[in-house]
Amino acid sequence: GVPTRPALLGSVVGVLGVLAAFTFHAGVTDAGSHPERFGQTHQAEIFLGGGDGTAADPSAALAALAALRADPRVTGVTDDRTAVAETGETRVALHTKGDLPLVLLSGRPPATPGEIALALSTARDLGVGVGDEIPLAGEPGTATFTVTGVGFTTIGRHNPYDRGGTVTSEGFTRLFGTGYKFRSILVGLRPGVDPATLGTGDLPAWPAGPPVEVAELNELAVLPVALAAFLALLAVGAVGHVLATAVRRRTHEVAVLRALGLTPRQARRIVVTQAGVLALVGLAFGVPLGIALGRTLWRLVTDLWPIHHHPPVAVWALALAAPVALLIAALLAVWPGRALSRLRVAHVLRAE
Repeated sequence: GVPTRPALLGSVVGVLGVLAAFTFHAGVTDAGSHPERFGQTHQAEIFLGGGDGTAADPSAALAALAALRADPRVTGVTDDRTAVAETGETRVALHTKGDLPLVLLSGRPPATPGEIALALSTARDLGVGVGDEIPLAGEPGTATFTVTGVGFTTIGRHNPYDRGGTVTSEGFTRLFGTGYKFRSILVGLRPGVDPATLGTGDLPAWPAGPPVEVAELNELAVLPVALAAFLALLAVGAVGHVLATAVRRRTHEVAVLRALGLTPRQARRIVVTQAGVLALVGLAFGVPLGIALGRTLWRLVTDLWPIHHHPPVAVWALALAAPVALLIAALLAVWPGRALSRLRVAHVLRAE
């Protein structure tokens, strides 16, 4: 008989691999184009300097804050003061909460002076979660804070996005009084707004650059696409091989049918139907399995990186999977179908 199992397996694996790869690629692309997956919800920044006497004039900072809050192109403003507190032997870079949303994986943002949202890796290091309390020592104050959320925080000069914490302005004052290490104004903008056009006086607003992790993440995008190409070629080879083998092994049976009245067009349809069935089986099993595998792999990456997980959807791959698979199957059936339609019936029957 004709070995159809390898062709069926190859068809399923090919579709599965392509859908999984493009689903994973969609996750990489989404994270690379959305800084909020890394906890960064601002599009512009005004650096006001450090707390060592190099800070901008306080009146200029207040004027800039007022102008930004009155600008309809601005979606939110955070007066971000940063400093480093300690809990035991662990140093925690703290940021102040403002209008911009926090990206949290669990819980809620801090709302009172005694609350804190911890970045994921810091919470893991401390072994705490939502509802736990941690003592923090600043300069000059100390206080105990209740963890209300775990997620990401603003990238600062002392911390990446997955380390540190966010407290209210009043909570920050409890620990550091009027002092701070650095101060910036973080600005959320509507799409298409140029930060250079913001009316902030002598304090220039600069576009917020993407997290450095984006470049590292983009390097992962190449491997799944290469794997998808390999698996697609594997599927094409498997289906093409079984179609060619079927023609060779069923030549006598088709010759008998041709002698009984089977037309050349009907002979071609035999091969096209077989190719179509293989493609449909590959789609029926490969598409859902591929999406599930791609999302599972992306979930593993977002947990290990870490990245705020958003289920990826490979829209174009889903839309084109069926027509492309059926088209390739039809093309693979052209040569075997032509061979059957041009069969020399008398010669084949005489040889048998």
